[in-house]
Amino acid sequence: MYCNRTYTIQLGDGYSLMVMGTPTPQARSFELPGDTIHYAPDRPADVQHVRLTFELDFEQEMVRGTASTTFVALYEEVRTIALDAVALQIEKVALADGQTLDYSVTDKQLIVTLDRPYTHGETFTVDVTYQARPRAGLHFVKPAPEDPTRPVQVFTYGQPRYHSHWFPCHDSPNDRATTEMIVTVPAELQTVSNGRLLSTTDNGATKTYHWRHDIPHAVYLVSLVVGDFAVVEDSYNRKPVTYYVRKDRRDDALLYMGKTPQMLSFFSEYTGVEYPYDHYTQTVVEIFTGAMEHTTATTHGFTLLLDQRASLDLGPEYVSVVAHELAHQWFGDLVTCRDWANGWLNEGFATYFENLWNEHDLGTDFFKHSMLELQAGYLSEDAHYRRPVVYHVYHDGGFELFDAHLYNKGGWVLHMLRHQLGDAMFRRAIKAYLERYREKEVITADLERTLEEVTGRSMAQFFQQWIYSGGYPAFEVNYSWDNEQKLAKVKIKQTQKIDDLTPCFVTPVDLAFTIPVSEKATDGQAQGTQVVSRRVLVGEDGQIEQSFYFPLEREPLMVRFDPDGWLLKTLKFERSTQLLQYQLQYDPDVLGRIEAAESLGDKDEVEAVAALGVALNHDAFWGVRCVVAAALGKQGTSLAQGILLQALEQLDPTQFSRVRAIAATALGTFQHPQREEMARQSAQALQKVLEAGDISYRVEYAASEALGKTRTERSVDLLTKLIERPSWNNYVQRGIFNGLASTGEDRVVDSMAGYLLNTSNHPTLRRGAAVGLGQIGRQRYLYSRAARERAVTALCVAVEHDSWGPVRSAAAHALAALREKRAIEVLERQAAQEHDSGVQRSMRVAAHVLRTTDEDQEQVKQLRKDLDELREENRKLKEQLSNLEARIK
Repeated sequence: MYCNRTYTIQLGDGYSLMVMGTPTPQARSFELPGDTIHYAPDRPADVQHVRLTFELDFEQEMVRGTASTTFVALYEEVRTIALDAVALQIEKVALADGQTLDYSVTDKQLIVTLDRPYTHGETFTVDVTYQARPRAGLHFVKPAPEDPTRPVQVFTYGQPRYHSHWFPCHDSPNDRATTEMIVTVPAELQTVSNGRLLSTTDNGATKTYHWRHDIPHAVYLVSLVVGDFAVVEDSYNRKPVTYYVRKDRRDDALLYMGKTPQMLSFFSEYTGVEYPYDHYTQTVVEIFTGAMEHTTATTHGFTLLLDQRASLDLGPEYVSVVAHELAHQWFGDLVTCRDWANGWLNEGFATYFENLWNEHDLGTDFFKHSMLELQAGYLSEDAHYRRPVVYHVYHDGGFELFDAHLYNKGGWVLHMLRHQLGDAMFRRAIKAYLERYREKEVITADLERTLEEVTGRSMAQFFQQWIYSGGYPAFEVNYSWDNEQKLAKVKIKQTQKIDDLTPCFVTPVDLAFTIPVSEKATDGQAQGTQVVSRRVLVGEDGQIEQSFYFPLEREPLMVRFDPDGWLLKTLKFERSTQLLQYQLQYDPDVLGRIEAAESLGDKDEVEAVAALGVALNHDAFWGVRCVVAAALGKQGTSLAQGILLQALEQLDPTQFSRVRAIAATALGTFQHPQREEMARQSAQALQKVLEAGDISYRVEYAASEALGKTRTERSVDLLTKLIERPSWNNYVQRGIFNGLASTGEDRVVDSMAGYLLNTSNHPTLRRGAAVGLGQIGRQRYLYSRAARERAVTALCVAVEHDSWGPVRSAAAHALAALREKRAIEVLERQAAQEHDSGVQRSMRVAAHVLRTTDEDQEQVKQLRKDLDELREENRKLKEQLSNLEARIK
């Protein structure tokens, strides 16, 4: 599953529990009041087959039919069967032969009393005739004032446990069954479901489609999509590969999904397990915003389907989603986590394998840069809360577990395993894992045991510290050179807080020293240097600080810690400007150049800025240039600004849109009134880009956001005018709203509130306005109390009444940022009746933050932060003045 997630501060009491007999440490600030421990439910009988026969009433938005579930008794004696069923109107329960059965209904289950006790191994089928007007699980899509062109559609979405809202089932992933769907829909519409289409019956005004999937899979992977689609056909290894999109977007289908056959080939070859099904279908549906890996039939949300202009520079990130969902066909569908606590076995694998596809398709530099971004997402979340990857405490369905710990850290765990095992051994182990547990449910111990048996390595310590504990190593590294002894000293210290949750990490780390081959060879060319690599083991016996000594022939020109980026970590490594300049210019590894650029950004020296300027215009990889642009933004000098202005204007817009976007963002740091003239220069350049329009949505987004941050006159008027300029999924408008929020002018509150509350606006525009109001909350001291009150009022209305879940979620996050306690009652009331688990989580988090945050303390923190920033700015200005005076003398 791919989710659009916003990471927020999440606070609550912790719990302790046991997994595999090993204590799992208490999470920090993850649980909310009312969260409880969850395990996979009992299975008195094994579900063998699920057959759904139903019709869809588009007018009433109802489903009517019969769910037939075939069981084999597992207990010695089975007298009752419990099926998950939420708000279903049960009309009849019977055996397959028609004999009626007694039943009772709770708010979440249908409990059926069987006609007699069934003993171990006996088979029986229960037919439940029902109807439902589902609020989750199955979604009806129709044209609306907010989008009159929206086609009529139906789609299902079951993860983590939504299918019980539209048919009775065992709504947990610890059971697998073959499935069958016989569905009647209006004749003009097509259907897509799991497996093979066995037949289509023309009834005149309606058609009945009969689908069957003969490989057992978990119920959350059951899918149905109905609509009038354009069909684009492709193939892989003589297997059909088909894309379904709304008819007016046919030409865009291949921009997003066109690499699917190559991905199928790559994953089959890399895992050693051929794509396990006889076809693969992908649909793009309205309203839905994520993507879901239903077996053989992935569903994508409309916000992912690129248009031609968006594909120019947003393509790689979005096409990665296609790879992610396809990887799930192996990791998640063929082999499925037993419960959501072990969900990283689905999502961590899919996340890492989408990045392996990027490495194959776009090269090693792109892959390494993507892994850095993956790490940054996890670190950002960890700053707000920390938990083990495998964790059993959550609220009801477990949606909150689908976070950066599950996806990002899970992917990084596999990255580290690949390094420690070696690529060949890693691939052998993955192949064995897939073959051993094919069509089965797994827990983390199954992967651990497979790795041990295939590789001969003991995996207990690795899994204990990276999966069953929380956090990561925070390294502080010091390097010195003893010229007399020709000795390099490297001191390594782990500075993370070590407690029951976070250990001292025991891990191998590589060190690399680049030295000249002779006393004269110091020009940095490859033939003039050699790399001496050493591997050390850190953290052994709980040592948080260790020193290592390495005899070398000559003083290093460059020193790298974990040079190939195989370790999830933070690193503070102080080196001289000279060493960093060399590293930025000559390191062949993209990670080394990025590391040097980030460190030089903290150096208040003209030489550092000059080195960054050269890299911005000449580095071979755009990702390094992006980091350089951000580093120049931190400098805050006129020299750095001049380099950024030149880059925004002169870099090739077709090749370097990402770099130009970061340059635009950096220009927004030169704010009025602290740097009035510099802010004016930035604003002029940003206005020029926006008024002329840019080939890149990304650049326009960044320029809009940055222009607001300059807080110069005309900014609000220009940004407000640009809201009416169309962009893909209102992508640029999101940057405009964020920019408006940074201006500090009260009038922008009413403007954004108007866009939020106008229900005829497209939902992506309303969501952008909600996010913008949240940015006002994060800069609330720029705004009057009255303006903030108006923002809160508008957001409360959106939480209560907006029809689109992502808008309600964004509004909840915004209310948390605005710190207005009167929103608590609204948030808690709406959370209690919200059926979308992700939206509900946002509301619960926001309410809890508001209950537990003291506004006076927040004001003091903000004032201290502002004072610290002013002091730091004054310090930098004094150092720059001293440097200039020294040069003049």
